[in-house]
Amino acid sequence: MTNILLIGHGAREHVIAETFRKNKDAKLYSFMKSKNPGISLLSKSIELGSYSDLEKIKKFASENEIDFAFIGPEEPLSFGAVDALEHEGINAVGPTKLMARLETSKSFTRELLQKYNIDGNPNFKVFSKNNFDELKYFMNELEEVVVKPDGLTGGKGVKVQGDHFNTKKEALDYCKEVLETHPAVIIEEKLGGEEFSLQCLTDGKTVIATPPVQDHKRAFDDDKGPNCYSEDTEILTKERWKKFSDLKKEDKVMIYDPKWKIIQFQKPEKIYWMRYKGGMVSFKNRDIDLLVTPNHRMLLQRRKRKKEFFVMEAKNYKGENYILQSAKWNGKPKKYFRLPLYKKHFNFKSIRVEFKKWVKFLALYLAEGYASIDKNGGGRVYICQSQRSKHFSAFKNILKAMPFKFTYEKNKFRINSIQLATYLKEFGLSLEKYVPEYVKNSDKKTILDFLKAFCLGDGDVHYGRMRFHSGSKQIIDDIQEMILKIGCTGVICTDKRKKMANPINKKVYKANPVYSIEIKPKNKTAIRKSLKHINRKLYNGYVGCVTVPTGFVVIRRNGRVAICGNTGGMGSYSCENHLLPFLKKEHVGKALEITKKVAKAINEETGLYYKGVMYGGFILTKNGVKLIEYNARFGDPEAMNVLPLLKTDLAGICQAIITQELGRIKVEFEKKSTVCKYVVPNGYPDNPVKNEKVEIQKIPEKARMYYASVKQKEDGLYMTGSRAIAFLGIGDNLEEAEEIAEEAVSCAKGKVFYRKDIGTKALIGKRVEHIKRVLG
Repeated sequence: MTNILLIGHGAREHVIAETFRKNKDAKLYSFMKSKNPGISLLSKSIELGSYSDLEKIKKFASENEIDFAFIGPEEPLSFGAVDALEHEGINAVGPTKLMARLETSKSFTRELLQKYNIDGNPNFKVFSKNNFDELKYFMNELEEVVVKPDGLTGGKGVKVQGDHFNTKKEALDYCKEVLETHPAVIIEEKLGGEEFSLQCLTDGKTVIATPPVQDHKRAFDDDKGPNCYSEDTEILTKERWKKFSDLKKEDKVMIYDPKWKIIQFQKPEKIYWMRYKGGMVSFKNRDIDLLVTPNHRMLLQRRKRKKEFFVMEAKNYKGENYILQSAKWNGKPKKYFRLPLYKKHFNFKSIRVEFKKWVKFLALYLAEGYASIDKNGGGRVYICQSQRSKHFSAFKNILKAMPFKFTYEKNKFRINSIQLATYLKEFGLSLEKYVPEYVKNSDKKTILDFLKAFCLGDGDVHYGRMRFHSGSKQIIDDIQEMILKIGCTGVICTDKRKKMANPINKKVYKANPVYSIEIKPKNKTAIRKSLKHINRKLYNGYVGCVTVPTGFVVIRRNGRVAICGNTGGMGSYSCENHLLPFLKKEHVGKALEITKKVAKAINEETGLYYKGVMYGGFILTKNGVKLIEYNARFGDPEAMNVLPLLKTDLAGICQAIITQELGRIKVEFEKKSTVCKYVVPNGYPDNPVKNEKVEIQKIPEKARMYYASVKQKEDGLYMTGSRAIAFLGIGDNLEEAEEIAEEAVSCAKGKVFYRKDIGTKALIGKRVEHIKRVLG
């Protein structure tokens, strides 16, 4: 009897567990982060815990007299699970933490291939902060680039020109950002072609390939991405308005919560930026301007039944409905503002001002003020206003409430304070000014006080309405944000006149653009089909969106704000001839040859033998087979395509890997085709329903089912929000396997969806045509 410890809890580990249990003499013990009902049924005993808790893993393994452990996901490998177990004298199938650098360090893998003259590398170089100038030159030599952070990404992942950014300048900016938190960055040429996966078993000396697989990562049919906005659409972040191409993982974006009808800031789960060519739907009137993909999810409010909200795809829009433009904001008010005490001003005490008074003063300064510091260390703050203005008294009263003495001369107030001037200088010159976050994120009353005071300075009340003007685009952007936080709307307009007249002395002078926005006391606008607010357009460019828990974000296009909607792999396939429709034997042979050479190079480099799975992501290009990256474990869903076809005992293979006798056994796979299709909850991946029941009717005999993100409760299975269940069809050919997978996946009932085109002739035909064009 063999006691096996399986570490992992997903669908990949479910199929690994099933494969081990084909051996009647195998006893399976499982360590999981969360309970998988499928693995639980196959295990003699289970333990729940964090993969970083190595002591708990070792204790569980020792108590159950484990013969060997098999590590499924990358997380425990990165924590050193293999090292910890081997330290206790327990064998493990999987690389040590040092050798797992094959996956965790992009530079290690690229430089290993380069050092040992192994084919498969694209044109690449590794750069640190010390040779950033060389990075610029190298990047300009490449037509399009891929930027890869070295080491664990920590939120900064691989970005591809054309998918995540457009220009080399944007790529350079991302490199600078990466080098702030990473030791190095890898710049590679962007490769064009068809990707495939080759998962290999190795004991460090012998390398055996499993059948090649191609997966489909995007959530929608025909490899379309999630519902997206045009490239000129901006999304509101806590910092400022940004285009989707400029978003960073750490940015907090403004989301709308339909349950509580509030807006708030939250980090997105995923950011999308991709090339798109096809139809778009335009929603446009004087208050709103949207250009979205046809499958874009619109949050709408019925005009007749005003309390009723619903979601509709853009292509299916019917009737006349409202689109929200603002909502309730729960900002936090402050009692006081404390003027910073700068070190060089050690003679001054910290100055505390009532927050509501400070906000009004700051509004006047941002509208009509400037600050100066002379060579002798004197500081002056000036706020311009004519005595003839009907707001002169209001200005004076706001200044009187401040703890600073002021004088008035030549149409401006003057405050002598180096401490105040030093702080206000941080806001820059008139065209660079902005509203600080502590004002923008305050409560509704404070925001209103700021807006009213700013309006006193920047002009006048315009026909009874509040209109704001500024030469600073950032100021007007910030004011637009504050307007929607008080439950109103406003459209930004731009005056691009090159010359303007001074209203006081009538002199004509060269002018910069002036931006303006007027408060409109409403929080939604009507889109009317009868008035031709909706049009179809052809589009060729980039589109973007984000994944957020509620599914709705605050965006704008052409100065008009709206609250609107916004998604890994959905399936994969392998073929009975152990090839793929676009691959030849020599292509698979080349990928295997690269992996064999890498295994040998790792031994020469470290003095150790890599034992486990080497999962190579390859791409067939016009220049042959190239390596994209290696993973140090089986893939998900790729494991489901190969392990059910394994005729050789997996436990025996693992023991041969441990003893380095893999070359003495014959590893065989059935000559069958497989198609894997994932069922996911409605709204996946941007706004998946959670804790919803999914019922499984009887699936076909030749199909298999593997649990991913589900929980078993007394009354059935419930989805937790991610990919829920994988259904595998096994057939004599690809067409039969796809039919079985399709029949099986349709047995899942509930608030779910799946991709219908994975493994179909139509989709694979497109892939074949694509590679023909690439290869010429």
